[in-house]
Amino acid sequence: MKLMIFTYAPAGLGHLRVTEALVETRPEKTDYVLLGSVDRFMTWIHRFTSINPIGKFIFLRSQYGLAEDIFTALYRKFLVLSSGALFKQLKDIVVRSTGKDEVWIIATHFGMAHQIGAVKERLMRETGRVVRLIVQVTDDTSQHIWCVRGADLTFVPSKHVRDKFETYAKMKGIDFVGKVIPYPLCSVLTRKLPKRLGNRHKSLTKDSGTIRVAIPISGAAVGLGYIIKLVKALNGLSKRFEFLILVKKSPFTKMFISLMRRLDRVKVLVGKNDTEMISLYEFLYKNNLIHLEVTKPSEQAFKAILDPKRVGGSLLLFTSAVGRQEVENMEFLERHQLLSRTGSLTHLRAVRLPNEPMKAADFIFWGVQSGLFAMMTAKNFRFSNKSLKSGEIGADGARQFWKKAARKFGV
Repeated sequence: MKLMIFTYAPAGLGHLRVTEALVETRPEKTDYVLLGSVDRFMTWIHRFTSINPIGKFIFLRSQYGLAEDIFTALYRKFLVLSSGALFKQLKDIVVRSTGKDEVWIIATHFGMAHQIGAVKERLMRETGRVVRLIVQVTDDTSQHIWCVRGADLTFVPSKHVRDKFETYAKMKGIDFVGKVIPYPLCSVLTRKLPKRLGNRHKSLTKDSGTIRVAIPISGAAVGLGYIIKLVKALNGLSKRFEFLILVKKSPFTKMFISLMRRLDRVKVLVGKNDTEMISLYEFLYKNNLIHLEVTKPSEQAFKAILDPKRVGGSLLLFTSAVGRQEVENMEFLERHQLLSRTGSLTHLRAVRLPNEPMKAADFIFWGVQSGLFAMMTAKNFRFSNKSLKSGEIGADGARQFWKKAARKFGV
């Protein structure tokens, strides 16, 4: 019998979204524990480097070249030295789980992954259990910090990233076993679009009718001023647009929430915490036909690997990238022709918005009027043959995670 321990960190909602997708697809009748980091420093750093101009500059410089190597070495050292409290938590959980001879720890954030990798051997010695550490990389990024010493298996969204990690791991003497799967998405998003919700393509080909625009605000509350101007401008261009804004309640978003609630055709869903934000996001898609989603190219970008006939198959309209991982997410989509500034539009699932919100509103309106968005949701839409053969595209990433893990460990 196995025990699953899922760990995640309060550094953006992406880690928690992937964790939920893996929890709901885990092997039947498998007991599990959710273990979140209580490291508020990590949360502060995430917000500081997302919003503060100085923080952004330092963060970006630390993600490339020699600066990345220095940052990675120092941060790994810090994580290993601060792993004592996590070890005690894990040991207590494992000891209390009677009848479990094997423990799989699934990490969706590199911080806790490094700490677990550092204490895994000791945990096995002191509990007598077999412990496996499985890491799921939550962006298509080859940042070295995601290459975890002590991990038994690492899942990545692309061969491109796997190959980069294999090269780096060999150079650093890290035992690295990487597997490629489509990015794990929750089952609400991967289901076929039910008839009761309507048809995206038909809605976008008509000259009238509601066009629903989902706008999930990132955990760091980035770009609120941009969103306010964009919504106001689109509201002025057409009464067809209905905005569904999802935002977490905090001192940083209080004024934003108040202002948005006063605008016409705007519905604001407010979450009290990260878990509630995930639930509200799924509720939003489960009960509404979402045509367009305005979002950062964070882990949200991977809804582009779903076809438009899926619940989560809305067209993605990207605001500016924050950090190397978001730039690399867009490069992933470009390799699959799902995002492009020029060239073939056959497989397009996402577009970049202009940095100026007024121009972005004009572009979205044009996208509807010109038929571009209708073309992107056509019922004969299909991914390229190259993408389909890559093993990087599709709705079954979470299930592939478990199949490949079971095959690796002989279960």
